[in-house]
Amino acid sequence: MRRARRSRRLRDEAGVSLVELAITMAGLALISTAIVAFLVGTTRVDQAQAADDSAQEAVRDARGRLAKDIREARRFTAVSPTSFTVWVDDEWDGVMASAELVTWSVESTGALVRAAGEAAGRVEARGLSQSDSRFTYDHTVAAQVTRAYLHLILGVAGPQATSRSVDFEVSLRNVP
Repeated sequence: MRRARRSRRLRDEAGVSLVELAITMAGLALISTAIVAFLVGTTRVDQAQAADDSAQEAVRDARGRLAKDIREARRFTAVSPTSFTVWVDDEWDGVMASAELVTWSVESTGALVRAAGEAAGRVEARGLSQSDSRFTYDHTVAAQVTRAYLHLILGVAGPQATSRSVDFEVSLRNVP
C-alpha cells in the first residue's frame, strides 16, 4: 500500500513532458505574434492619422493666409484655374510696386505656393492634387474680379487612401 501511494505521488510530481511544453510554447508564440501584429497595425494607423491631421492643418493655415491676402488686396491682376495674382497695396499709395504683387498657385508637385514680388515662392502646404484643385472667379477679366472661389483637394495617404476637400469663398474688401 505504501509503495502504491509512493509511486502515484512520484507520477503526479513527474512534471511536464516535452510534448506538452512544445504545445504550450507554440500557443504562446501564436498569441505573441497576434499581439505584435495588432500593435504594429495600430501604430501605422496612428502615424497615418497624424500625417493626415498635419497636412489638413497646413492647408487650413494656408487658407487663412490666402484669404487674408485676397481680403487686403486692391485688385486681382491675373487669374487662372491653378493660380492668381493680387495687388496688396501695403503703403496705400496707389502705386503698384512689384513687391506688392502676391501670387498663389498650386504647383504640379501638389504644393500650394505663395510668392510675393520677385522673391522665390514659399510652400504653404503640400499634398494637394493639382488636377482636382482649382480657383474660380466671379468674372473672367482679372481687373473685374471681386470674389474668388477656392476648391482644394488634399490627398490622404494610408491604408485607405482618400481625399479631403477644402472649399471656401473670399471677397476683396479694399476695392477702391
